[in-house]
Amino acid sequence: MSKPNGNTAQNGRDKKQFAGTLSLIMGATGVVFGDIGTSPIYALKETLHTSGGRVDDIYGVVSLFFWTLTLVVSVKYLGFVMRADNKGEGGILALLSLMPRKIRGPKTAKHQAILVLILVGTALLFGDGVLTPAISVLSATEGLAQLNKDLAQVAVPLTVVILAILFMVQSRGTHTIGNVFGPVMLWWFGLIAGLGFYRFLAEPSVIKALSPIYAIEYIGQNGLKTFAILASVILCVTGAEALYADMGHFGVNPIRWAWMFLVGPALIMCYLGQAALVASDPEAAKNPFFGLAPNSTILVILIVSAVLATIIASQALITGVFSLSRQAVQLGLFPRLTIRHTSAEHEGQIYVPIVNWLVGITSIALVIGFKSSSALASAYVLAIAGTMAITTFAFHIVAREVWEWPLYKVLPLTITFLIVDISFLIGTSSHILDGGWVPIALGALVFAVMAIWRAGNRALNRRMRESTRTWQDIYQGLETGEIASVPGIAIFMASPAEMVPAALISHVTVMHSLPEEVVVVTVKSDTQPISSTPALCDHISDRLCRVTIHAGYMESINLPEVLEREVLGEKEKTATYYLSERHFLASNTGSLGHRTEALFEILHRNSVAPTEFYGLPYDRVITIGTRIDL
Repeated sequence: MSKPNGNTAQNGRDKKQFAGTLSLIMGATGVVFGDIGTSPIYALKETLHTSGGRVDDIYGVVSLFFWTLTLVVSVKYLGFVMRADNKGEGGILALLSLMPRKIRGPKTAKHQAILVLILVGTALLFGDGVLTPAISVLSATEGLAQLNKDLAQVAVPLTVVILAILFMVQSRGTHTIGNVFGPVMLWWFGLIAGLGFYRFLAEPSVIKALSPIYAIEYIGQNGLKTFAILASVILCVTGAEALYADMGHFGVNPIRWAWMFLVGPALIMCYLGQAALVASDPEAAKNPFFGLAPNSTILVILIVSAVLATIIASQALITGVFSLSRQAVQLGLFPRLTIRHTSAEHEGQIYVPIVNWLVGITSIALVIGFKSSSALASAYVLAIAGTMAITTFAFHIVAREVWEWPLYKVLPLTITFLIVDISFLIGTSSHILDGGWVPIALGALVFAVMAIWRAGNRALNRRMRESTRTWQDIYQGLETGEIASVPGIAIFMASPAEMVPAALISHVTVMHSLPEEVVVVTVKSDTQPISSTPALCDHISDRLCRVTIHAGYMESINLPEVLEREVLGEKEKTATYYLSERHFLASNTGSLGHRTEALFEILHRNSVAPTEFYGLPYDRVITIGTRIDL
């Protein structure tokens, strides 16, 4: 039998690589573009409502849409921001982890301001995750009113039911239905592009709206009112941040190709179709998206497809909030949370119960409280504008501090992006009283949790460094017999700042003994998404060793498995784990302050115990209490 020649083998590899790329493009279509892909349902409707709904506005508005999509998505995110990846992972916390340690652990006012800015951006992303399911699904169910005006009252209760089911099934994972996300969204983009093209054929002159001249003239005609209009225009780029945040799952190129050859053209054609419809029928401005359907049969198909697409968009945002929560925990910005893996094959598929229920209850409350997607849009836009502006600042810092780009290279980019971002931010700030306070309140709450947790841990670490016992003391006690030796293996958990674990000191003080083999374990969070650093064992003596285990900010650690695999072998199964349970006095004498320490105590008390967080065996854990004044 003849062997395949080199060309045949190469062709086989090329076909396999092409198939893999297509699979990634399909996956990106289903997950990454869900939010921005469903924005045509409400974006043009809200913008025309803000501008007054005149037919004369349609060319200028669509021109603003096209150039916003081009500048924000194609140029800013796909062209530049997505270059700032941390081992392939993106998102605002990836930007933080890329920054030098002097910024992540700030000492100067400038570095503290940068860190605060990043934390504010992270907090706003949580607000975005709460608002997206509410506005997306509600905007889709409002299409029922196009079938029958009496069905308008069904939109809110139906949305509540859909969201309740969506959040209730999160604990079961999405791996079983995730495979259909791509095909459903592919159908969605084909449907909205097809209906847009159908309406476009009746009024092809709207193609002129793609010229920047119409956008420039429209801005000149409206003057300061342009800012109010931009507050609605920004709705066309909802989900742009998701392109960056999800790049680790699919890669930069599949996301870029999906945008250039499918999603971008489909959105533009859909907006042109809506523009053509409004140009020929001004009454259609009330709901131009569902007006694309030429008859009731197509309308039913469009409504059902819209509901499915918005559910997928919501699922993608919920998954993103879970991932963001885990990153925040691993970077020391959040208390420890219960994190459950819902798939044995996919590390990234996780479920965070407390986050799921908080986001779910808040989303449903917003639907009930605001009652319409138009009212929710006022709340939604401020979170989008704020996050986009902060991402620009963070990108500038990474370009200057990490990549060391010269100022003449990075400054024009930053100024261009900020002109767009700040214009949107000024416009959306006018909606604070109309609902914009919602993302501000949600963001402030999340920011407060991060700030208090970070300040409390820094104060705690300072106290740990002030420990009166050193390893030399312990070693001398063992040598002189002051500390008795008893059979067994003890594993003590220690923070990176501790000289000697508090539990070990308490054990020696009370019991005057230690097991014959002592292992002190410290888990350090890396700035990489997945750590490649093996467990490091530092032998202090023949009986004492200190083990450092590195965890990336996208990882969850099962400590017994790591210790058995890399350090102790079978001996781990007979070892006893010793933990410290700290109680804070919350007095006025500490450096943290009474109120902050009391709040830190609440967060600390409600954080997940190390036993659960690190997967420790409950029947081999001993907890020793200590009292500390911060």
